[in-house]
Amino acid sequence: MKLCKRVLTLTSAAASLLVISCGTTSSVTEAHTSSEEVQQETVVESSESTAQETIASSDYDLYKNKIDGLSLKLVSAPKPTSKGRAFPSPFSIKVTKSVDGTPAENVELTVLYPVSKKDDLVQYGESKITSNANGTANFTPPVPKIAVNDIVSIFPAGDMSNEDIAAAAKLSGVTAAYQVRTNLLQSGGCIALVDFAQNGTPITSNSLSSSNLLTEMMKKGFVRVGNIDFTKEVVSGSKDKVYASAKPMIGTSSAYLIYGTVKYDQVITQIDGGYTCTLVGDITCLNMKDGSVLYHTVKTASATDTKDWNVLPKARAELAKQIADAVYYGL
Repeated sequence: MKLCKRVLTLTSAAASLLVISCGTTSSVTEAHTSSEEVQQETVVESSESTAQETIASSDYDLYKNKIDGLSLKLVSAPKPTSKGRAFPSPFSIKVTKSVDGTPAENVELTVLYPVSKKDDLVQYGESKITSNANGTANFTPPVPKIAVNDIVSIFPAGDMSNEDIAAAAKLSGVTAAYQVRTNLLQSGGCIALVDFAQNGTPITSNSLSSSNLLTEMMKKGFVRVGNIDFTKEVVSGSKDKVYASAKPMIGTSSAYLIYGTVKYDQVITQIDGGYTCTLVGDITCLNMKDGSVLYHTVKTASATDTKDWNVLPKARAELAKQIADAVYYGL
């Protein structure tokens, strides 16, 4: 019964032959059936594949034709804000017709903007805006709940699950800085970084990296910040040990503790024209209320100089700037 049922998709003549053969059961008939079915299925699959490709191509062509007739320009972007405070003004976009520069009305645009973050991995939210009679479209983000230094992307709306459309959208869209600083500038904090020597051993006193970071953070507006020493606990790599030692010493006088290690990724090496080295800072920021991790990042900095004794200080200074900037937009 199964064989007779499957051949209903074939021609009536072939179907009649196969119905008769079902009563006599022949290995030759089964072979013929298999061949016909394969041909029929191949034709159907090929037809469906072609249809899908045509649809996909058509969707892309329609989108491409739409954006080729439009021009997007960033008119204005708001100044940076701080976590928990609204941006002072919206992001403003001007949409015009490419052919004559006149305003393009009722053009739907997609906006992607940061909404959450885990360390340095940013997640984005999506919003839709539409251009008015003047070709202007404005986007006012929700009050930011995170500190972040990233971008807003604005482009003509379309099916972004289509890779070709998504690529075209990226080329036709505009971006703007989306900067939200920490709200802990006035809260006070401590710094405990441990430098490592070229041989891989920790330097147990006078952390130059801690001093450099303190200077850079003060330049950015952090107040009530100072250095503290937890060398053994920091080197252990245990967050719990660091917090247990820091809590009795810091108490409630500081809102956060920045601790971590600064190691060589490349020791001081002679190159053409001078010397170079690379440092890696593995940094964690703890909430002193409960010991939870507020932020974690890994930064790398390199430096070169004609004098070998200048290379390390330059690399430390560059790394401190990177870490201070990351904390400014990360806490």
